[in-house]
Amino acid sequence: MRESSLALALLLAAPLACGGSDDSAQKAPAKAIVGETKIEPTVTPPVEPKVVPEDPFADDKWEEPDADTDGGDAPEPAKPEVAAGPWPGPCKITYKGGPTLRFKYTDTGGTVRTDADGDGNADVCSKFDRADGHTTKISIDLDCNKKTDLRLEPKLEAGTNLAVAKVTATEDNGGNREMTMVELGLFAGLEPGFPLSAARKDVDATIKDGRVTKAAIKGEGGTKISLAYDKDGRIKGLDEDTDGDGTVDRKFTYKYDAKGNVTKIEVTVTEAATAGGKPTKKKQTATVDYSCWK
Repeated sequence: MRESSLALALLLAAPLACGGSDDSAQKAPAKAIVGETKIEPTVTPPVEPKVVPEDPFADDKWEEPDADTDGGDAPEPAKPEVAAGPWPGPCKITYKGGPTLRFKYTDTGGTVRTDADGDGNADVCSKFDRADGHTTKISIDLDCNKKTDLRLEPKLEAGTNLAVAKVTATEDNGGNREMTMVELGLFAGLEPGFPLSAARKDVDATIKDGRVTKAAIKGEGGTKISLAYDKDGRIKGLDEDTDGDGTVDRKFTYKYDAKGNVTKIEVTVTEAATAGGKPTKKKQTATVDYSCWK
């Protein structure tokens, strides 16, 4: 028997199981009424609709005064504050009438592409590795053909910004040698920054408070440099005498923002005097772009 039929049979038998009084048991049993049993339908009470309280902010719109009313111009929405650094380094440095350098950074170093002639194509490519806040290796690809022509591995002298770099190169590029460098601390990618093309034993250096203030390649005609720092220890000026004759041939000046990002680099070049004339000076200013960090 199906479960539905069994349930219906039990439902019809329920009234017949009810007992009566004692004397009713002596009377002849009443005949059972044969016929259908009427089942009243179950009435489901109506469900009252749930009352949802009115949302007081459902139409939260404010009237703004028109620009030509007494209320004045509507204020511009506030822009989120952008962290100002200092950042590891710029995205681009552009010298007016000179080269453009583009930088890309990673967690362990980065790359630099130099467009020397301003035609939009990189002429020299390099990549650098960093550790503990200092450049540890620079690989230079002179033709941007993904082949290293020079590799520099600078190591700082303890407690100073003077570094000795091991140079690995082909004979066409000067061969393997040692180079002395001064870390300028401007930004990642070009530090140690200023090269002196001589081994450390061939360089005299004056160091004050851990920073090089003067350095010179020994011997007649050797390059000499002098450096000045600001109160925060940042390089603010470098004078270079390329032939050691006592005349400043190139003067570098650096400026920073309040966060310590270098914002401007100026180079003043003194050109030799022509016959009967005087030396002339030309200034070249580099703009420094940090837009990739913003």
